[in-house]
Amino acid sequence: MEQKQEKGVLLRELSIGGVFISPMLLFALVSLAISALLRTLMHKAGLTRWVWQEAWFDVSLFVIVLAVVTYLSSHVL
Repeated sequence: MEQKQEKGVLLRELSIGGVFISPMLLFALVSLAISALLRTLMHKAGLTRWVWQEAWFDVSLFVIVLAVVTYLSSHVL
């Protein structure tokens, strides 16, 4: 029987110079850059005046973006 190959990429360590690095570190760095860009755009558009607790909003935005980046990396790549 033929086995189906699952779509998506498993989280595998990256070897850089003999040092193993988790792909979550790369996902977190990409998510940090995207959430910083979104935060800047929201500030320039005047949308941050509706935010009550900015620190909680920043953390929530980062977690949402990290979830989207992780999902897309496993389903698109």
